[in-house]
Amino acid sequence: MINKLAGGLMLLGLLTTAPVQAIPVVYFDFDGDSLMDNSASFMLGDSFSVGLYASDVDSSHQGLLSWGTEIGFDSTLVSATAYTIDSRWPLAGINNGIDNGAGSIELLSSSFVGHTGTIKLADIQFETLAIGTGALSLSELFSGNLSFDGFAAADGYSYDAEVVFNNASINVSAVPIPGSLILLLSGAAGLLCFRRHSGT
Repeated sequence: MINKLAGGLMLLGLLTTAPVQAIPVVYFDFDGDSLMDNSASFMLGDSFSVGLYASDVDSSHQGLLSWGTEIGFDSTLVSATAYTIDSRWPLAGINNGIDNGAGSIELLSSSFVGHTGTIKLADIQFETLAIGTGALSLSELFSGNLSFDGFAAADGYSYDAEVVFNNASINVSAVPIPGSLILLLSGAAGLLCFRRHSGT
């Protein structure tokens, strides 16, 4: 009885000290600090770049070896102009591309070694086209293809069933009236009011 109890306690100790695998998170970074951003605001006519990252990739499967994601956007609000895969992913997919008509970007790339921690995947450049608010979304690339692993580890493990995609929103507002023009218009309005009150 004592031996069974001791064996059970040892097993319980092993289970509670086993490392917990982190769940990878794929997200956007608008301000260049490598941290997750949920929204960003721009002016009509602006060009901007957004970083694409994967975080919380631990070493339990020897790191992230390849990744593939589809980025969705409102093509009436913004236009995608270019993308750059980060240099740690030298094996870019041959079908990578931008489809502004469909409002989507498909990106796929891999490396010779696994990467852990917070990992930059790519940069995407956009131009604003209209005033409004829209989503910038992330999803698994070729999600209907069960034989394709969008996010694969160096030891062959697939992260696809657990990876978390964090979407963001973009707000585009009108170009502000320059301060000098506001002063000029308010001065002209003041003179007009003064002329009316003076009767001339």
